[in-house]
Amino acid sequence: MSTVSALDTVRVLICDDHAVFRRGLAMVLADGDGVEVVGEACDGTEAVERARELQPDVVLMDVRMPGLTGIDATRRIATAVPGCRIVMLTVSDEEDDLYEAVKAGAVGYLLKDVSIEEVGDAVRSVVAGHSLITPSMAAKLVTEFSALARRAEGRPAAGAMHSLTDREIEVLRLVSTGRTNRDIAEKLFISENTVKNHVRNILDKLHLHSRTEAAMYAVREHLIDPG
Repeated sequence: MSTVSALDTVRVLICDDHAVFRRGLAMVLADGDGVEVVGEACDGTEAVERARELQPDVVLMDVRMPGLTGIDATRRIATAVPGCRIVMLTVSDEEDDLYEAVKAGAVGYLLKDVSIEEVGDAVRSVVAGHSLITPSMAAKLVTEFSALARRAEGRPAAGAMHSLTDREIEVLRLVSTGRTNRDIAEKLFISENTVKNHVRNILDKLHLHSRTEAAMYAVREHLIDPG
């Protein structure tokens, strides 16, 4: 899995079926420090092909595109390019799209009503290990957390928890409360790189693709309070 330091250039692939939007976004990102747009795709199939070819650090993905959808493309990219961080950038505020995107491996879900200048900040943020969700959609995700916890009542544990070390469980709890890698490192008195290694091991052991999926798992296993 590739890592990007604060001094590296973040390589971005833009996937959207509207050419004017792609070009405008590419121009804005090109004006920002530390971000390079390495390619564009007009549909999900091309997005997967370009991601495999270019190995970008971040993919900005529309949800609804002709042919292969952005969510299906996200699922394939998360498997084929595991070091890539995928952010959905869409007009869809449908709960099902949000949930499916998270399950597919997206680490961010932003509505297109955000200012285009904010997208550059979002790109740098997800590379730093954060998960980003538009506030109105985040509220819906919290509701889903609670529903998952209620459905888990009385159900046997998934069985993967025993593979985690005590330290990994501690890190998982902190990740699930929205702490950044730096916050976790300071709280546990370990290096930020050690935190990144723990998070990678947690995702690998639990067969998850993102920190958001890890948070959902933690709720289901009653490691944190969904409230």
